Amino acid sequence: MKREIKIILFCVLFLRAVFMLNAAEPLFTVLPWNGYKAAVSLTFDDGDPVHLDFAIPEMKKRGIKGTFFLVSNSLTRPDEWKQAAADGMEIGNHSATHGRANELDEARQVKEVDGSGKFLRELSGQDVMTYAYPFCEITDGLKRRIEKSCFIARGGSGTAYTADSEPDWYNIYSQAAMTNYAVDIYREWIDRALDAGAWQVFLVHAIEESNRYQPIPRKTFTDILDYLLEKNKDVWTASFGEIGAYWKAQKVIEQAKTIKNGRAYSVKWKKPVPFPDGVTVLIKINGKDMSLSQAGKKISVVSQDVYRISFDAGEFLVKKDAKNNTAGKLIK
Repeated sequence: MKREIKIILFCVLFLRAVFMLNAAEPLFTVLPWNGYKAAVSLTFDDGDPVHLDFAIPEMKKRGIKGTFFLVSNSLTRPDEWKQAAADGMEIGNHSATHGRANELDEARQVKEVDGSGKFLRELSGQDVMTYAYPFCEITDGLKRRIEKSCFIARGGSGTAYTADSEPDWYNIYSQAAMTNYAVDIYREWIDRALDAGAWQVFLVHAIEESNRYQPIPRKTFTDILDYLLEKNKDVWTASFGEIGAYWKAQKVIEQAKTIKNGRAYSVKWKKPVPFPDGVTVLIKINGKDMSLSQAGKKISVVSQDVYRISFDAGEFLVKKDAKNNTAGKLIK
């Protein structure tokens, strides 16, 4: 009798352990930072001519893309900024006049945010859905105005974000480059982000030979670029808008509703407004003999059990295959 009780107890505990193990494993995981260990965005303020003369050419040599927040009413050399956008640099909104936030009534906010955004969209041919606050000053009214046309905004000083952070999308922290900082400080920012699996946003105003705010030495700037290249297997270096959109899409999908129907699981979400088109994310499916499709089309894996899906689609379907097939195996 005692032996039978022990056997029954063992079976109960075993089944409970199996159930808890299965319950703990989610259907899917969104891979943070586009599959990299960490992320870095280089952002530049004010449309300083040195950005065109030095920063962008050096970045282009290395295949690095960044974000340039422009002040529309004081912009010079518009054709060159248009070319920078065509070359893949992101153009962001930095207001019309770089005015103080607490001096802007509603009418001025419309001009500073909406008017500048319209001008920059026409100039760049981009959607221009990112904003950087002049002087890093934020008011509730200004933030509400920005929310109407932008999906994310860069603010002032703060720590890098891990993928599980819950940010204020309209006050994303950044670290400002300063004239007297040695290159080791910037390398440390990158290393800390890599160690933490985080997103670090740089804020650069000027570069040597500019008379604007806090110019950093040219060699320091190129050393930062070279260090990012050295770490490019682990660090995703991309524009503020690209990384921000990926991360925001990740958050939305992770909170999406999952509906089970037989062997199939339907995952659905609603795309935020405003939000850029064409964003894709990497999904890892946890389970054997599974396939993934969107809009009735089967999606091929990019690596073991990992798929790149369209955020615009608003849903994906995971199906447990009746027989073993190539789902979940690398397609060469």
